[in-house]
Amino acid sequence: MSETLRYLYAIADARSSGIVASSELRGIEGARVEPLLEGPLLAATSVVPASDYEEGPLNEHLQDIEWLAPRAAAHQDVNAKLLEITGAVLPLAFGAIYRGSDGVRALLRSRADELRDRLGSVEGRAEWIVSVERDESAPAESEALRELDAEIASAPPGRAFLLGKRRGEVLRDERRARDAAIGEETAAAVEAIGERVYREPLIDDAAVSAVARFSVLAEREREAKLGDAVRRLGATGISRGYRLRLSGPWPAYRFGGLPREHARSA
Repeated sequence: MSETLRYLYAIADARSSGIVASSELRGIEGARVEPLLEGPLLAATSVVPASDYEEGPLNEHLQDIEWLAPRAAAHQDVNAKLLEITGAVLPLAFGAIYRGSDGVRALLRSRADELRDRLGSVEGRAEWIVSVERDESAPAESEALRELDAEIASAPPGRAFLLGKRRGEVLRDERRARDAAIGEETAAAVEAIGERVYREPLIDDAAVSAVARFSVLAEREREAKLGDAVRRLGATGISRGYRLRLSGPWPAYRFGGLPREHARSA
């Protein structure tokens, strides 16, 4: 008979065990989320079928977006609710599988000091995502472009072609300069409020609307200030032609999360 597989969502303080147990959370495959305790730590887990979550089938499923999307959403929902009811969690990436309760408890024992330190670093804190996107509907206007447009309109075909290429270069350079400016202003605004800020590397591509994306770790009580800072920046001239979005609070995946591990035994 094969071992029971345990799906691990997050790690929290063991003192939250009562509220986690009574919350009746449902997670992956609709299974009940159960707290497993080891010393001062709690693991939020549920049982999953080996037919889908052993390493081979799971790796195949991860390539299937129709299979993955609802389960990843369930994973996120559980961790968001755990953050709400416990106040601090170390979220795991999707697909952390352990062999039975003993496998989960072995993790908590073997990394107890590290996990306690990580948990302490996110206590009373959460993660927010601040994204900057180019508003493609906003017209690209500058004196240099207007002058080129006027020249192109009155130029013969050969010169108009060359001026058109020049216009594309000016448009690209201006876009890059504007993108850099709004990115720097956004970074300064969120760094003034967050304890830690991570800027995600993005591809410089005019065809992609995403300009910058920041993960911000901040105290929960500073949520309103972070929202105000993003709104103020969105109302300034430098943000013209861009959309700023703030989402959260989320569990601290970037700053306190752990990568997925598969089918670890005790």
